[in-house]
Amino acid sequence: MNALQWFHLTNRENELVKVIFVPTYLNGIDGIFNKSYYDLLVGFDLTVYPSYYEPWGYTPLESAAFGIPTITTDLSGFGQWVSSTPQDITTGVGVVHRSDYNYHDVVKRISEMMAEYANISEVEQKKIKTKTSAIAQKALWQEFIGYYYDAYTIALSKKK
Repeated sequence: MNALQWFHLTNRENELVKVIFVPTYLNGIDGIFNKSYYDLLVGFDLTVYPSYYEPWGYTPLESAAFGIPTITTDLSGFGQWVSSTPQDITTGVGVVHRSDYNYHDVVKRISEMMAEYANISEVEQKKIKTKTSAIAQKALWQEFIGYYYDAYTIALSKKK
């Protein structure tokens, strides 16, 4: 709440950015929306998960699975998996390089991606949503399980 005040995000009528702060787990019986996270997710145009650290990062993947373009960082496993180099939002998943020393660059790049997406035509946004869904399809368990079997086999071969 202090940060919202600091940045003068007061939800005034003339402000372009509106903040909805929901300090609860969205489980369908939260007393605010009374809808699950997934029921709300399908209504989003874009999601942003600027992770400082996520071993995998399910939330941007869940967004992609619902065809919602998302922005994340290369400090999440999902962001690293999508690309080893920063990606633009037009690919469906924007990946921003993040480190201990580039906070202001991260904020700037995320805001640029958000503005870029907001200014894209509806036709182009539909194309991006299709790309987003395709990325999520590559992350299905059936695509990954072989790697787990390989790792398990290697681990067993090293057992003494």
